[in-house]
Amino acid sequence: MSKLLLLVFGSSLWAATTVQFAPDKPDVGPFPTDFLTVPDAAQKTGLRVNLPLPDCTARPTDCQEISLLNQLDGFNMMPRVRVRFSGPINEQTLRGGVMIAFLNNLTNEEHGLQPAGSIAVINQVIFDPITNSAYAKPDEFFDQHRRYLLMVTDAVKDKGGAAVVADPAYTACVSASAATVYCSELAQAVNMIGPTLVNEHIVSASVFTTLSVTDWMQRARAQLQSAPIGTQPSGSKSLFSISDIASITVNVQPTTDPAKLSSVPLPLAAFDGVGQIAFGSYQSPQYLEPQLFIPQTPTGGPIAQPVTTNTIQFHVFLPATPMPARGYPVVVFGHGLTDSAYGAPTGMAGTLAHAGVATIAINAFGHGFGPAGVVSIVDKTGKTVLIPAGGRGLPVRGDGSIGSSDGCILPTILGTRDCLRQTVVDIMQLIRNISMGIDLNGDGHPDLDAANIYYVGQSFGAIYGTMLSAIEPSIVASVLNSGGGTITDISRTSRSFRQAAVVVLANRTPSLLNAGADFNDNNVLRYLPARVNNVAGAMDIQEVFERAEWLDMTGDPIGFATHLTSTTLPGVSLRNVLFQYAKGDQTVPNPAGTNLVRAANMREETRFFRWDLARKVFPTLPENPHTFLTNFDTPQSTYISLIVQQQAAGFLLSGGTSIPDVNAQLGAIFGINLFELPSFLTEDLNF
Repeated sequence: MSKLLLLVFGSSLWAATTVQFAPDKPDVGPFPTDFLTVPDAAQKTGLRVNLPLPDCTARPTDCQEISLLNQLDGFNMMPRVRVRFSGPINEQTLRGGVMIAFLNNLTNEEHGLQPAGSIAVINQVIFDPITNSAYAKPDEFFDQHRRYLLMVTDAVKDKGGAAVVADPAYTACVSASAATVYCSELAQAVNMIGPTLVNEHIVSASVFTTLSVTDWMQRARAQLQSAPIGTQPSGSKSLFSISDIASITVNVQPTTDPAKLSSVPLPLAAFDGVGQIAFGSYQSPQYLEPQLFIPQTPTGGPIAQPVTTNTIQFHVFLPATPMPARGYPVVVFGHGLTDSAYGAPTGMAGTLAHAGVATIAINAFGHGFGPAGVVSIVDKTGKTVLIPAGGRGLPVRGDGSIGSSDGCILPTILGTRDCLRQTVVDIMQLIRNISMGIDLNGDGHPDLDAANIYYVGQSFGAIYGTMLSAIEPSIVASVLNSGGGTITDISRTSRSFRQAAVVVLANRTPSLLNAGADFNDNNVLRYLPARVNNVAGAMDIQEVFERAEWLDMTGDPIGFATHLTSTTLPGVSLRNVLFQYAKGDQTVPNPAGTNLVRAANMREETRFFRWDLARKVFPTLPENPHTFLTNFDTPQSTYISLIVQQQAAGFLLSGGTSIPDVNAQLGAIFGINLFELPSFLTEDLNF
């Protein structure tokens, strides 16, 4: 009997499932880990990522992407953690047994989201049975340039219900005799956090450092303060009274032939409440290189000087009401992807003008089609004035065409990162000009009130508006409509922009499309049970999306949203922001929209529009509510847009301290309340 017990006992020891520990191997981990960094005094964190490169002949795209990651000073601010086991485990125990502890912040520039020792659990859990690897995202947002402890505890069970055990390599690393710097740091962190755990014990762990996310934008703004400012009027005449205008037509350049323009008339009815429209330009430093990306520079020193200077065209809608002594309060309006300065900003200018607020707009980088476009204004005497339309699109397709956002989106995992950063720089330079005084009518006095600068952003404009609002202290209040993050999550879940993700995966060598001409990444939404992957190729796709999110974090709104209120940046006060989003948005899906709100920790400053209820009353409303701020397709959508705009205008005029309840106005048509303060932030796609 004793021999039998010995055999069984010995067999169970041999069969125990181990948490594998190989910090030098990213596919084993636990990952992320500072073991895969090197000291670098030029970086703010003192570290630089140093991931091993694959066979660059067989996997050139992977090699290029990892080389870019190896320029960063830390890991993703929302890292996809990876833990490998020696055998199958009960995937439903992962959420209770894998967690991340906040350690020390490497700077004292920010308050920080959580005190040292706080514990974050994981979410969006996926288990890959082929490699016995678990993947997950943190359930909380992390600080930039801060250290963390990733822990695996014996609360993770194998298929038989037994607790997973430590790899001897891990035990050796955290032992008192550990010789390496990394093992010493790991042991110190484990010894600090381990005793705080109540019912479990750490059986594997890693220490990792997050990258500096806002650093480049902060230094760009600081550098901008020494750039020349000044505006110039555009055209032979730059200021027009709306009452004198017979027609306004925007003639855009959709091809490289500057003589072949396409005409888009602007309805004069949109200018109800607007007294005048003025046109001008200013110079803004361009950091984008000819290849349309901004090179990575060490985060501990100065950023590279701008490549060149661009002439940026702007236009301003001035209210018909008398001008205040200090000029009109002004909204900088950020338009959406594929839209232009003459799209959504025009659609809201009348509402703002009725509130006594001017609207100013520019084209985001890569938008507005080609640079030869002109605005044609015909007055009631028949005289025509042509003014540069300020198109910033580029012929990147190779077929002579210039699309509505060509030059903004790269067909690589860098995506829109640097287009967004450049656009924020351009708006900050515009705000500098407003702050110094813009004289539109030539009377020697500013026409825009430098003390009352607001921001409204729709969709893509809400995305770069989040970045702008976190960085630029001159903005009094912001309205962010139909925004979201991360950009990677939007592209992989959006019906409108999914094709951009398809292109990135198709252009790789080798291609990662695993569903014919499409892809299936088999990812999981927040708060759903852990998923066991059963889709071939899905894990490789998820890895690419994680790299994209990591690389793009310096130009992603999620990296900036935490700094709106929870942990503001130096020199920036608490931000006053209203988030507006609609149920069932197919362009920026609801989980991405609520992710932005969660990152900002501003649920109470959010208004959720029940588009589903509105469509039950009026089924002719469009299925996709994405443009509910400026949708004038039907009488009902027009009414909705005007009411949503009035809520935004009222919030701004309160200085961002009060959100008007507009349900009474909506109820007059729909008979029900449509705007909600969400009791919880929806995690469903709702389409």
